Amino acid sequence: MPIAAVLDGICRYFGGEYDAISRTYRTSPITGVGVVRRAWPTDDPKEDYFLGMPADARTGCQIVVHIPRQHEFRRAVGGEHSGVKQIVYEVILHCYLRSRTAYAEDAQDDAHALRDELVEYMRRERTLGGCVFQAGEHVTDGSGGDGIDFEYQQPATKAGVTKGYMTMRFAAVEFVEA
Repeated sequence: MPIAAVLDGICRYFGGEYDAISRTYRTSPITGVGVVRRAWPTDDPKEDYFLGMPADARTGCQIVVHIPRQHEFRRAVGGEHSGVKQIVYEVILHCYLRSRTAYAEDAQDDAHALRDELVEYMRRERTLGGCVFQAGEHVTDGSGGDGIDFEYQQPATKAGVTKGYMTMRFAAVEFVEA
């Protein structure tokens, strides 16, 4: 499967159907996610963070799915000339958060709640809707992927808006006949 198809499949899993006009995935099944993108936008429409949420939603998120690295190697099955190629994609979900809460602590709590939602949603389907063989599992071959990792940046509040950022990193594995 081409890398573009894997990227699209991951975006669809976390973001819903693709909207060709906006170049985004705009019907995320995950509470708190407005849009999912497969690349960084040339502009940053603030309404995308809260797309599809109630008017009083206090925190919204925009996710950019990024595959910065992939590693491929042969898995011999039935001898040295028979087998499959295992492709390991390093996947990073860049989660940009905007919060209208009065307190940065509440924005941080919302970031942690989103983290829990993302993990729970990923646990529902290890194939991410069928776009890969498995994702978020430990890969022991040194090609990356040690389960699901999160990193959090310190939120910043300015002019009544708290902006936060976190990453969700995992390996997605695919097997192809080769």
